[in-house]
Amino acid sequence: MRRFWAALTFYTALPLGQAADLQFEGIAAWLPAVGLCLGGILFLASLLLQVFPAGVRAALLVALWVVLTGGLHLDGVADTADGLAANLHTSSEQSASNSHRLQVMSDSHTGAYGVLALGLVLLLKFAALSSLQVWPLLLLVPAWGRWGQLLAIALYPYLREQGSARFLKDSTSLPGSLWPGTLLLGVTTAGLGGSGILAWRPLLLWTLGAALGALAVGHWIYRQLGGHTGDTYGATVEWSEAIALLWGSLIKLS
Repeated sequence: MRRFWAALTFYTALPLGQAADLQFEGIAAWLPAVGLCLGGILFLASLLLQVFPAGVRAALLVALWVVLTGGLHLDGVADTADGLAANLHTSSEQSASNSHRLQVMSDSHTGAYGVLALGLVLLLKFAALSSLQVWPLLLLVPAWGRWGQLLAIALYPYLREQGSARFLKDSTSLPGSLWPGTLLLGVTTAGLGGSGILAWRPLLLWTLGAALGALAVGHWIYRQLGGHTGDTYGATVEWSEAIALLWGSLIKLS
């Protein structure tokens, strides 16, 4: 539980007190649990915000989402986009190496492609939330996004020798770090289906799509860069969440 508390402290902006005495090694295994906590808050907020029109409720939920995470992963979206786009304006010799991309990603300034990526991911989330009918899915969306990040940490090499997220890679192992979060997601999904809150067929189809989307995002970034960094971990979360929301917007109430 201390490690779970450390994960909540590290990955969210929730007012949880001082983090000086917490140990952060191995917290990546708790990422899906952190996502479920965030999803629970967002789902409860969606119920309270039903008095507003769909577009207003969606905008308020997106804003709350950013506040809950402190924009931690959105920064990764922008930096990753700038890095991936860097080769569009470089020579073929520079394109043969990732060093230029990594240098661009480490720059604290946000470029045009980073701004575009931020706008797109927030717009997609807003649009999906505006059309969402099956609101209990919101409980699971942040969890699947962070499951995608956990896969990226566990499966792919870390590209920086001394990056700020290096400790996440070094303290995450296969398969030990993967099964607790995956099991937790499975149990929560089964609980939603077994309770009758969601019909089994659309729930399982959505779960498959969310899982494949989370896996695909991390793998695509790996194919582009040859590995991951702290920035791409954040980008994996945000784009996986957007895919899960977009997929969920297709599910209609029976």
